[in-house]
Amino acid sequence: SGNLNDVGVTNDCSANTRGLLISTFHALGVQMLRKDHALAGLKSTFTIMDSSDSASLLQDALGISDRCTIRQAQSQISLWKNALISPTAAFNQASDEDQAQIAKAYATYARQLQAYQAVDFDDLIGLPVKILTEHSAARERWQNRLRYVLVDEVQDTNATQYALLKLMVGATAMFTAVGDDDQAIYGWRGATVENLGDLARDYPLLKVIKLEQNYRSTNNILQAANSLIAHNPKLHAKHLWSEHGMGDPIALLATEHEDAEAEL
Repeated sequence: SGNLNDVGVTNDCSANTRGLLISTFHALGVQMLRKDHALAGLKSTFTIMDSSDSASLLQDALGISDRCTIRQAQSQISLWKNALISPTAAFNQASDEDQAQIAKAYATYARQLQAYQAVDFDDLIGLPVKILTEHSAARERWQNRLRYVLVDEVQDTNATQYALLKLMVGATAMFTAVGDDDQAIYGWRGATVENLGDLARDYPLLKVIKLEQNYRSTNNILQAANSLIAHNPKLHAKHLWSEHGMGDPIALLATEHEDAEAEL
């Protein structure tokens, strides 16, 4: 579930599955926008742009046709959106002329999306965050609908996903978040492992339960893993262990290439 970060939400505490909703953040965002499209200035028939559609709009906004530059601009705008940075803020904090040009294109791109009554993939979370932040009635309605929340892979969430989580759970904070700071792999696309640390700051009554027992590996493997991850910066220290005994010694095998490694 690491790709898009699954969100499991339910408004029913009974044993059956009535009211259960299991989705990614993005799929949940689509549901929110379909319900509250007017609050985002959209018609109910708004279009979701795919990557190639977005690239075409950016090509017009930048006034260039170089695919590499367009992809770079697309990636930068996505990072800005996932960090809740507006076009104006992006321009004001641009570090060089290239970033300033992308920030200008970002503003044009945003206007184009609105004119086309369209959203891109990042808007599927960013716009629900905006709606729940600015409209208390919608926020209370969704908080009542999503009374209990379970979020997986929190270490791979970005700023908008974390903001949406906070807006969904509200003051009751009836949620469970599962994550591991030693398995953060999506920083290149805006995810921030600091969200795990922010949970403790934002929810001081949070109860931390460490899942240190491993049910798959032997202790020789886990001791090597403990030695390796001991060098990582720590939000929550952990020590992995197993009831499967020491197991076989770890062997280091050198191969000529990845195909040879796969054949072992």
